[in-house]
Amino acid sequence: MLFHSLAQSRCPADGVAPDNYHATSIYPEFVQVEPGRWVLLAESRMDCVIRKNPDGTLEVVEFRRLKKGDLVAVGRGENGEDGIYVHAGPLDQLPDFLAGWTPANLSDHMSADAQQPASQADTQPADNSATASAGHLADGATASGAPGLPGTSGAPGTSGTVTAPSASSASPSPTATADKFAFRTGVSRETSFSLDYDTLYQVLRHDRDNGHIVWVAGPAVVFDADARRAFAGLIDAGYVHALLAGNALATHDLEAALYGTALGQGLYDKRQAPRGHYHHLDAINTIRGCGSIRAAVQSGRVRDGVMHALETRGVPYVLAGSIRDDGPLPEVIADVYAAQDAMRAHVRRATTVVALATALHTIATGNMTPSYQAGPGGSLRPVHFFIADISEFAAGKLADRGSLTSRSILTNVQDFVVNVHRALTGACRTE
Repeated sequence: MLFHSLAQSRCPADGVAPDNYHATSIYPEFVQVEPGRWVLLAESRMDCVIRKNPDGTLEVVEFRRLKKGDLVAVGRGENGEDGIYVHAGPLDQLPDFLAGWTPANLSDHMSADAQQPASQADTQPADNSATASAGHLADGATASGAPGLPGTSGAPGTSGTVTAPSASSASPSPTATADKFAFRTGVSRETSFSLDYDTLYQVLRHDRDNGHIVWVAGPAVVFDADARRAFAGLIDAGYVHALLAGNALATHDLEAALYGTALGQGLYDKRQAPRGHYHHLDAINTIRGCGSIRAAVQSGRVRDGVMHALETRGVPYVLAGSIRDDGPLPEVIADVYAAQDAMRAHVRRATTVVALATALHTIATGNMTPSYQAGPGGSLRPVHFFIADISEFAAGKLADRGSLTSRSILTNVQDFVVNVHRALTGACRTE
């Protein structure tokens, strides 16, 4: 096939892409900027466009960021015919013509220095034989399996990089012959999730010190005493590097810290407190009176819980506002696009995302999350996306919205958090 170099057109107005613009996906996308020279889009996301900056770098940006006269990639072919190759296969099986790819965030004058002779590809270790000379895969990185896990595939690396299957359910044994008719081929609450849990544990143990773990959580996480303590314990143990949530999770966590209830119901005994329906409003009012969540923690008004753990451990969080919010809390970002920007700042760095019982926040985060991460030195590794939700609809909705590499565990999210905490910390109980 004849590969053309990338074509570009200028934006006719602010926020308006040129005709035949190319929209990005969750997959690695390689752009041929000149004959034989391919670059990988870094920090990509779906439903955006490729803008060429004045210094020659390529950047994936939302339509709202476009300015009149910006150069934007055009062409909707995905197999190189328009200078763009979308790679939907395993990360360790790139086609030969991509050998020598470089990250797109290198400027034109820097990229020439970053190129290495093609012959150096022959000097890479055998496990990385498919890697390119300038760009290469993280050891053991694959979009289809995790080294050492039953029912998965992928060559082990030399530095212990852990990866996970990208499918939403466990893959069958590689030795099994696929039948034309079989039971239990989908994902439901009756599906076995033992392998999925073990994969999650392995990924989190690795990425605690070698990645960036972003959690997306709904208020159900703090509606139960054990789950609330368990999630705070995961923060304390270093398994949470950023939290994306809304006003509700923070409000009910702070309500629990101040009154021991969530929406007026006891977290443990489930008793309705007298005038308990005031509690979440009183919690918001109290925090607003303190000036901020941080001030409430520092003053000793808030002594436990998720928000306390985040503040005391210095873990960043984003509370995105909603049209239905009470209050809201001072830290809630009311501007939806400012909230999106704040969320993407963390998702850009994410190597693992774990979403807990929040359909809208999960879909929003999924739309910002690519299936890969381009790391330092031109490394390439998968981004793992796990969903824990009791609703089959919520789990399937993310795949319908384009996050095809997400992996679902259908269960009560409170039990899920407790199980994950116990597995990772060895704690028999959460108190």
